[in-house]
Order: sequence, then structure tokens, then C-alpha cells
Amino acid sequence: MLEINKIYNIDCYEGIKLLEDNSIDFLLTDPPFLISRKTNFHTMKGHRGTSMDFGDWDKNTDILSWLDLIKPKLKENCNIIIFNAWENLGKIAPKIREIGFTPKRTLIYQKLNPAPFNRDRLFVNSMEFMIYATGKKWVFNRRKDKKLEIGIFEYSVQRKTYHTTPKPLGLIKELIEILSNKNQLIVDSFIGSGTTAIAALELNRNFIGFEINQEYHKTACNRIEQPI
Repeated sequence: MLEINKIYNIDCYEGIKLLEDNSIDFLLTDPPFLISRKTNFHTMKGHRGTSMDFGDWDKNTDILSWLDLIKPKLKENCNIIIFNAWENLGKIAPKIREIGFTPKRTLIYQKLNPAPFNRDRLFVNSMEFMIYATGKKWVFNRRKDKKLEIGIFEYSVQRKTYHTTPKPLGLIKELIEILSNKNQLIVDSFIGSGTTAIAALELNRNFIGFEINQEYHKTACNRIEQPI
């Protein structure tokens, strides 16, 4: 049995097997996008050091079969948020249906300070996407100060201090606040540098995270002051 509020330095395929069946209230995760590639960005004025090669973890990775493993671990009223590139949404949504959950919406992380690459030739790459899916009688906490919960979350891109593809802490906290209740269990199977763990702790939720990369795992543990 795994301890709650801990980040494990193991492959999610091994970690998921150790989770209790019917234990996850909210699956919130950011798997590889498989978009790493060589570019000429490093030659552009003002953008030296910029790259679309995020590392080996974003290459040749299976982004679907882990969902088969996690299916029995999800409560029937579980909420699901999976970040990914627009190119992969049409693959992930059918897999979610296959494991018995229902994709409801595509949510958007709108970047307020997108990189201006090719701005004279293309629309800038200012969005990342999430598939939002539910089970039965799911949690949805519409915030009282909002007449409507609009599925567009506006945040500036974070500096790559902890990870090559970080998500804003505020964004993750918003998702947790809306889609879970206090003391529920949030699982992030690709927890990276630990942002989901920090957000969960700040909002009085429990979490379990898996991260195979040793450096990211070390960073995540340091951020939540957890022994490595």
C-alpha cells in the first residue's frame, strides 16, 4: 500500500499497480505531449537557449495504455483532467470512453505571454489543452463569485525554474478547487516537479504522485519538504 501525500520515484506503470482499487477521487495529470523536435529557435535574436526539445521523456512514450492500468483505481464519481497537445486529444478521448468515463469538455490554458516565434507568419502558440472527463455524480464546485465557470484559464507562462514544461500553480489550484473536495485523494501519474502536490497541500487535499526522472523527483520532494 502506498502512503498518501508522497511522491514516488518510480515509473507510473509500476506505481499505478500499487494504488488501492476504487481510491482516486481526482486524476489530474500532465503526460508527455510527444511534441519535442529540433527547431531553429536558438538562432533567433533574443531567443538563444530556447528549444522545442524538452528531453527524452517527451519522445516515443506511450500516452494511452497507462489509462487501462488506472481504470480500477478510479472511483465511479472520479473527475479526470489530462493535459495534452491538440494533436493527441482525438486519441485520448476515445481511450477515456473505453475505460468507462465520459469526456465532457476541452479546457484551455491561455498563455498571457506566449513566445513570439514566427509571429509574422503564423498565429502564436498561445494555448495548451486539457480533456475534462467525469464518472457518475461527480464533484463540481462552482465558485460563488462566478456566475459561470468558463473553461479558459489565463496565466503567464512560468519560468523554467523547476521543469522544462511547468504549469502555473494558480491554474492547478483552480482545477483542484473546482473538481475536488477537502481530504479527497488526487493522483498525478506524471507529477514532474511537484506542482500538483503543492496545490493539493495548500488546499487541504491528499495526493499521490509518480515521477520517473530522478532530478525532477528530487526537485519535487524539496519543494514540498519531503524526504527523498
